[in-house]
Amino acid sequence: MKTCIILSILCICLAGISCKKESATAPETKQVQLTEKQQQVVDKSNSFGFDFFRKVNEASSNQGNLMISPLSVSMALGMTRNGAAGGTLEAMTQTLGLAGLTDEEINESYKYILETFKSLDPEVKLSIANSIWYRDGFSVEPLFIKTNQTYFQSSVTPLNFADPQALVTINNWVSDNTNQLIPKVLDEISGDVVMYLINAVYFKGQWKHAFDQNNTKSRPFRLADGTAPDVESMVQHSDLQYYEGDGFEAVELPYNQGNYNMVVLLPSRQSNVNDLIGRLSQANWNLWYSKFVKSDIQIQLPKFKFKYDEKKMIPILADMGMTVAFNPSAADFTRINPEGGLYISDVRHKTYIETNEAGSEAAAVTSVEISETSAGNDPQPHYFTVDRPFVFFIHEKTTGTILFIGAVVNPLLD
Repeated sequence: MKTCIILSILCICLAGISCKKESATAPETKQVQLTEKQQQVVDKSNSFGFDFFRKVNEASSNQGNLMISPLSVSMALGMTRNGAAGGTLEAMTQTLGLAGLTDEEINESYKYILETFKSLDPEVKLSIANSIWYRDGFSVEPLFIKTNQTYFQSSVTPLNFADPQALVTINNWVSDNTNQLIPKVLDEISGDVVMYLINAVYFKGQWKHAFDQNNTKSRPFRLADGTAPDVESMVQHSDLQYYEGDGFEAVELPYNQGNYNMVVLLPSRQSNVNDLIGRLSQANWNLWYSKFVKSDIQIQLPKFKFKYDEKKMIPILADMGMTVAFNPSAADFTRINPEGGLYISDVRHKTYIETNEAGSEAAAVTSVEISETSAGNDPQPHYFTVDRPFVFFIHEKTTGTILFIGAVVNPLLD
């Protein structure tokens, strides 16, 4: 009887919080071997993502939650890049950070990501889909189609854009490939549009150590304006990878076997989300991540669910160096159609994420619109209390590839 009582007491940890999650036997993280060029593309894609995320945050003026998918944006622009030539090709290559790499090296790297990531963890559902839709009767260079089919596994479909069913068909593809989380990307198809290049990413992963729903309670979350509404917050006690930097701390929460992880970066109380986002770069992240160590952590994390629609894609990408691609009189997409007269008339990016006790479900879609110019001994745990705005991203651990980056300023917003 005494033994039973002692065991019961040992399982009551820190004011009702469940005992530390012990590392049960689980599948090991798979190592993804990248060539030097493939790693370059991944690193440059991450750099592009950090730069893009900073500019999105600046444009949002910290008005709400936001999330982007660097992988989705990079892949959609990567497909479009295969149709660019001259100064437009150079500008797109520079903006994506891929200067110095050949077309084949770039395309092969995207192909490897597509083929490898989807089956990396059998318990994580990750789908990456690409499609090209063009106006029926519009002439498209066969090499452009073949390249995107070969390297991006793109489905290519001619449609009568004047038929209202064309809009339904494209939006249905988006909905199907984001598990209905993003039901549509287009509101209309204007008369000048000749092509859409669309990427969709869907992710669903269960935590390696699920949060116990019994420990989820309403707890204060301090907003930037000083108020502290109660939000549903989860608690977990586990051995997690942790790092304390200058003005912030970070923890890594693994999904399933550990290839895919959510990293939560929490600014110190003397700092804020904007300061932290301003420091995000591939160089800084590489340095920070090299210093993560396994630590005894009790984490408090709010549940959150929101969708995000970035409406300023063209000015942001133009500011990053792609201005010529949006200029009807200067853009060169003769590798799509040798007669020219094409430019990028719109870029749309939508995302969705839900994180709860079981794990995370996230989706992203990017659409590029092409138009014609004519018209150990139970030590005291470290408390990682996420009770104020924070940054997060989901990445593949062994390659460092970032799938999603976001900031939560208010978990109550959706």
